[in-house]
Amino acid sequence: MRLTLLVAEAACFASFGWAMLRHFQRAGKTGPGTIFTAAVAPAFAGLHVMALAGMPLAQPRPALVLYMGGAALFWWTVRATRGRGLAACFQGRIPPAVIRDGPYRWMRHPFYTSYTLVWLAGFAATGWWPLAMTAGFMASLYGCAAYTEERDLLRSVLREDYRNYKGKRH
Repeated sequence: MRLTLLVAEAACFASFGWAMLRHFQRAGKTGPGTIFTAAVAPAFAGLHVMALAGMPLAQPRPALVLYMGGAALFWWTVRATRGRGLAACFQGRIPPAVIRDGPYRWMRHPFYTSYTLVWLAGFAATGWWPLAMTAGFMASLYGCAAYTEERDLLRSVLREDYRNYKGKRH
């Protein structure tokens, strides 16, 4: 089970890294929030891998469900956003349109939700509280990014479309 969890964890973190490099659009200078996130996430991921490799397993099955759920949601969101001009977190770039299909039918921030599920999986797998703190820190960071993105959308030409989307779906 440990090897299965390690493979699932590595696949999730590799997928997230791929998205930063290949999926999200880049325009102009990378913002400090993006740089901070891109620096902290791999350091925390390394801590998660080390803990999962060396610590006793606490809840391996729920952890695997979280890894698999996070990965499925992530790739579903990639599919729904491919070619739609999304930028990485904290870039301050407004997408060309409000996305309403795929997982966006049910939640406003499926990328951030998928990431959070994966961070929580490490804690579920080991029960080690430092991993819970990394999950909480990253979830807070994603919450800040989501708030900033929503604020920027509500100040953009997409304001009415986003209000309509937000009001009907969430």
